[in-house]
Amino acid sequence: MRFFIGMVAVLVAFVTVTANAESVAGLYQVREELDSQESEMRDAGLQQAFATLVQRLTGTADAAQSPQLAEYRADPQSLISRYGYEGNTLIVSFDPQSVQSALREAHLPIWGSNRPMVLAWWLVEDLQGTRLISDGQPGTEEFYSAARYYGVPARMPLGDLDEQLLVTADALDNSEQILESAERYNADVVVIVQQQLDGETLHAQWQLWVGDEQQQGQVSADSQSAVARDVFAQVNQRLAQRFAIKPGQGESLIVQVSGVDLERFVLVERLLEPFAAQLQRVSDDSAQWSMRSTVEHVRAQLALGHLQEQSAPPPAQEISVDDVTMAQTSALTKAQADTQTLYFSW
Repeated sequence: MRFFIGMVAVLVAFVTVTANAESVAGLYQVREELDSQESEMRDAGLQQAFATLVQRLTGTADAAQSPQLAEYRADPQSLISRYGYEGNTLIVSFDPQSVQSALREAHLPIWGSNRPMVLAWWLVEDLQGTRLISDGQPGTEEFYSAARYYGVPARMPLGDLDEQLLVTADALDNSEQILESAERYNADVVVIVQQQLDGETLHAQWQLWVGDEQQQGQVSADSQSAVARDVFAQVNQRLAQRFAIKPGQGESLIVQVSGVDLERFVLVERLLEPFAAQLQRVSDDSAQWSMRSTVEHVRAQLALGHLQEQSAPPPAQEISVDDVTMAQTSALTKAQADTQTLYFSW
């Protein structure tokens, strides 16, 4: 067991895992646009970068206002590994372990770096009609930048002929074909946005689909970049409600996964990382972890790796009293009663 774990620790950085979930690069680096590099502007930028990072990780817009984070909110430099400038863009790199420790002490949820890939189907209505913002178009980077700002791994559709035929002014009411077409991108989440101009204000209505579960919202702003940021801020919040883990939340769980080879083992290790899961045992084709969380959070997280929940296997033969003492049997029975076991496979 110890040798196996050591081998996995060495290989985990080199094994490419095939899954929809994206490991968000630069999750702990925040870019803030400033008017100048003056010290007062810099200090305000560092504070804003901290607030932005906290929302990325918790999915709560005002989480940085938590009383337990007051010291860091006023001066976050103890959490910062380095910062610098590109022009007037302040680039702040935070230390992941220090930030996570601060959030845990504040009893805030933490959304890990393995996140569902989001396909953003963005429709713009203007004087020329309705058009699709597709990957590679001029200005697309504005949307990608907004998604990165809130830690949302997103991509835009290619916008080929088949997809252009789906561009209509009533996409929100007739989303079935768009959702079907999105399967080609192997996305975990689909966001459909319908944007309109009213005078000098942009209005955007959106729908978010995770499987069959649908949520919706709307934003208004005076610029395209502001609308994009507001939409992805709300997407961040809704997805974090599903995937962010609050320390100590939930119950004691055992997760048993069958059909495990080395590549799949690494995948499950990464998916269970936000739960601080402890590996209990490994056999020829299965592995078992213990953790504390909610059943719903574990199911949502493992679904990112296409794992499917299975029914419990037939019960093992009862332990004879001759094999263990009565006290040991009692302790074992109580532990089993207090811990729920979930079974998964591919």
